[in-house]
Amino acid sequence: MTSNILREIIHGRLPWEELRSVPRQPAEDRRASDEAMAVLGKVLDEHLDAPDLEAGGRLSDGLVRGLTDAGFLAMSLACEDGGLGLSDYGAFRVYEAAAHRSPAVGMLLSAHNSMGPGTYLRALPEGPLHDLLAKHLAAGSLSAIASTEPEGAANSDRSATARRTEDGRGYLLSGEKVFISNGSLARLVAVTATVEDSGGQVGLFFVEVPAPGFEVVAEHEYMGLRGAPSAHLRMTDVFVPVGHTVSAHAEWRTASPFAELHTLARIYLISAPSTAIARRCLDQSRSFVAGRRVDGRPLAAYEAVQRMIAASAADVFAMDSAVRRALIGTDATSSQWERDALKNITSLSAWRVADRAVSLMAAQGFETARSKEARGVTAFPAEQAQRDLRGLRIGGGVDFNLDRVLAARMLATYYRDAPEPHTGPPVPAAPDTGALSEPNQEHLTALFQDVRRLGEVCADLTGSTPAPELLLRQETLIAVNRIATEVCTMAVVLARAAWSEHDEPHAQDLAAVYCHGSRRRLTSLWEQVSQPLPDAYRRLSQAWMSEEPTDLLAP
Repeated sequence: MTSNILREIIHGRLPWEELRSVPRQPAEDRRASDEAMAVLGKVLDEHLDAPDLEAGGRLSDGLVRGLTDAGFLAMSLACEDGGLGLSDYGAFRVYEAAAHRSPAVGMLLSAHNSMGPGTYLRALPEGPLHDLLAKHLAAGSLSAIASTEPEGAANSDRSATARRTEDGRGYLLSGEKVFISNGSLARLVAVTATVEDSGGQVGLFFVEVPAPGFEVVAEHEYMGLRGAPSAHLRMTDVFVPVGHTVSAHAEWRTASPFAELHTLARIYLISAPSTAIARRCLDQSRSFVAGRRVDGRPLAAYEAVQRMIAASAADVFAMDSAVRRALIGTDATSSQWERDALKNITSLSAWRVADRAVSLMAAQGFETARSKEARGVTAFPAEQAQRDLRGLRIGGGVDFNLDRVLAARMLATYYRDAPEPHTGPPVPAAPDTGALSEPNQEHLTALFQDVRRLGEVCADLTGSTPAPELLLRQETLIAVNRIATEVCTMAVVLARAAWSEHDEPHAQDLAAVYCHGSRRRLTSLWEQVSQPLPDAYRRLSQAWMSEEPTDLLAP
């Protein structure tokens, strides 16, 4: 199985033959995740009050203790080390199951497990920090990573500082962090800070909470994802021993294994709840449509409704296909590009599904679950799904900026590797199309052509534009990444349809519908990547942001 699809695609090559192996979760791992999901369900049945969370409540101490006692704060650790021994994909299924019941629970578990002591423990040698993390893991302490600052999450440097003590025994941390998942409940917080007198290097410092000078300023309240603990933190000369730091070198954030760990954290925090919400919206859309008639005719008989239901089913199929391809049987290092792409693939696809659900349900889609329950109507929270997904599109890197960052990384390979241009035919003479239907064979032909075109566009951009100048063309970069992820997702969807087994009888139609929608989205993206942003956008933005008074849009 290939694990580097995007690297091939960005250079104009579609590794179709290497996509033949359709990822399937091994039976033993599936049993383990099924068992974990069953235990999780019992814990949530006993302790979770999802409507209370949506109304402004908090996750109860009993719920957190129940999750801890059942091993859900050590999901990916080996069983012999006190964990559940789940694979990356097995853990994803559990986070998705948790988010299906409550996104807040799913995010609490994923934030802790993907960025907590168990995660770093596997990457560290024996020593004081290893011992600290092992202690908190054994105690079931919740954890958090504090990186985002009031100045914004996109900055590469950090305004929080770490000052070496005069005796050299440790560092004093000062600064503020915001939007920190689990920040108000954590007993171990990993803090990023700029080391003073180091030339701007950023280190990672582990703080045991409570600690002198460490303060939870407030809990954030969001329009969605209610109940998920998120906090504003302040540190004033918080002492951290030298042995409780990962590194004071700038490279640690992009070096293996930490880059891979942070990528997986984004998948668990964003892609798992996005997938759960999309599945719920699809199920509820189907249930709503099945019970409605308009002028005596079933709602499901109308063409526009059929298109929306089919498009949502196809989007969920594509999300599931992309997650499986990135997480099952792949190496975390070589598949990092595909894993990084999952955040936008899943959150934006889920957004389309939720938007269609609200439209299909009309006023009931806009109505809150509490209002519907009060009048005896099925209380599916469609509007909550949209609010939650708006937050997921922001979390882990706001979608458009993540597109920019990932495109810059992909295009850098052209400058660095100086690859030979792809000179083969756009479509192989006789590609093995497996069981693809005729419409999907046409989609596959178009896909080969789009991949070839993307390679030509990338070669032209990097060949004619110096890297510093190209990095300033942000709209172009955004379009490049969105094209790459569209064609990558079509590739894995078509491969699943071509070589899936008989247990997926609708795979051909699901793939055909997804590819039809994807190709429509590509039409505008090709236009965006080929045309610079008109000067009118810059002039208007500059005028609007000017300090001079303007009555441009005055009432």
